[in-house]
Amino acid sequence: WLMPISPSPSYHGYDVTDYTGVNPEYGDEADLVELVERAHELGIRVILDFVPNHTSSAHPWFRAALAGDEAFRAYYRFERDPPPMRGTRGGNAWHLAPDGTSYLGLFSERMPDLNLANPAVTAELQAAARHWLELGVDGFRIDAIQHLIEGPDGQISNTPETYEWVRAFEAYVHEVAPHAFLVGETWTEMPAIVRYHTAGNLDMSFDYPLWKVLLSALQSRSAADLADTLAQERKLYPEGAVRGTFLDNHDQTRLATRLSIPRRDEARLKLAAGLLLTLPGTPFVYYGDEIGMPDGPGVFDVEKRTPMRWEAVDADGLFGFSTAQPWTDPGPGIPGVSVAEQDADPASLLNHYRHLAALRNSHEALRSGDWSVVPTGSSRAVLALVRTAPGGERLLVLANLSARAAEWEPGDLRMASYPDLVTGAPLRVLEGGNLELAPLALSVIPLR
Repeated sequence: WLMPISPSPSYHGYDVTDYTGVNPEYGDEADLVELVERAHELGIRVILDFVPNHTSSAHPWFRAALAGDEAFRAYYRFERDPPPMRGTRGGNAWHLAPDGTSYLGLFSERMPDLNLANPAVTAELQAAARHWLELGVDGFRIDAIQHLIEGPDGQISNTPETYEWVRAFEAYVHEVAPHAFLVGETWTEMPAIVRYHTAGNLDMSFDYPLWKVLLSALQSRSAADLADTLAQERKLYPEGAVRGTFLDNHDQTRLATRLSIPRRDEARLKLAAGLLLTLPGTPFVYYGDEIGMPDGPGVFDVEKRTPMRWEAVDADGLFGFSTAQPWTDPGPGIPGVSVAEQDADPASLLNHYRHLAALRNSHEALRSGDWSVVPTGSSRAVLALVRTAPGGERLLVLANLSARAAEWEPGDLRMASYPDLVTGAPLRVLEGGNLELAPLALSVIPLR
C-alpha cells in the first residue's frame, strides 16, 4: 500500500491537486508502471491511497470554484448561512471564502470537502480510479471513508449516504478490474465498520477496534478484553467480511516507541508480531515495524513517517535510504535497529517476522481460517484461540502476555503434538496435564 503519490503541496500528499498525476518528487507515470510490473513479477500486488473526501485548496477545481465557476462550486459545499458542523479535530468545519460564503472542510481550510452527492464529482473520481486500474494498480485504500457524505443534521461520520456511495464505487472498481479490491480507513466503532460490509459491500475494512485492544493488552499484560473483542467480531461481522489488522500506521505512534519506556522491549515486540500474524484478519505491516523502528525525534505525524533504516547509520546519517539526503530527520542511530544488522542475526525481530510470515503462509488455518475463543479461566494473561480451516486443519494459538510464566488448562482440547510450530520446542506439560507457557511468548499447536 503506497501512501498518496499524486501531486500535492504537502509532504504527506493527502491534499491532492491532480487525481491522475504522479508527484514529480517520486518520478513519473512510467516509473509507477515499472514499479507495479516488477511487483507483479514477484507476486506482489500494489494498492494506492485514494482520497475522495477532499482535495487541496490548490486543486484547479477549487480555484475555479473560488473564481465563481458555478459548475466547480457545485464540486464542493458552499453556503451563505452554513448549518452548525464540527470538524474532525473539533472547531468549526466551515471556512470563510473571499466572496463571503463559507465552504466545508472537515480536516482543515486547506482541504475543502468534495460534494460527493454531486454525480459529476463521483464521475471524476471514478475516472481517476479507472486511470490507475488500467495502468495495472490492484486497488485502493480509501482515506477518511467514514466522512464522505455528511448528514442533514450535522452528522459527519457513517451516514447512510456514505454507505451507498461506497457500495456504488466498489461496484464500479470491480467492473473495471474484477480482481481489484478496496480497503477502507474505517477508523470508527465496530457496529459502523460492520455496516461498511453489509450496506457498503466493502471488500476489506481496517480493524481499528482490534488494534486498540491489542495495544492495551500488550501494555496491561491482560488478554481479557482482547478475547472479548475477538469473540464479538466473530459474532457481528458477516461471513466473508475481511478485516485488515495492524499494530500501527502512519497516523499512530509506532509500537516500538510505545514499548521503549523505560527501555526497548524486544520480547514484547516479538509477541506483538506473533499476534498480528496468527490472529484472524489480513495483517498489514507498516514499514519499519519488522525491525522495531521507533518514531523519529518529535511528537507530530511527520515523526511517524521517517525514512526506513536499511543500514546501520553511516557517516552521512542516511541509513542506506538513498544517495540523497532524507526528506526529514530520521533521528539518531540505534544499535541493532536496521535491516542490515537484523538480517545477519537469526534471533532478530526481522527474522522473527519472516519466520511467522512463512508459518502463516504454510497453514490455511492461519491464513484464512475461522476462529473461536477458548476460555482461560483465571489466567487473564493468556489468550487461547482455535483457528479452523475449511479443509479441516485446526490450530491452537496460545499467547502469554505476562512477563511471568503462566499455566493453562487445555480442557477437552486434544493436541496432535506438543511441539510448538513457532519455536519447534515442546511445551512443558505439568502434573495434571496443564501446559506451562513461557513469559511473553506465543505458541501455535496442531489439534486433533
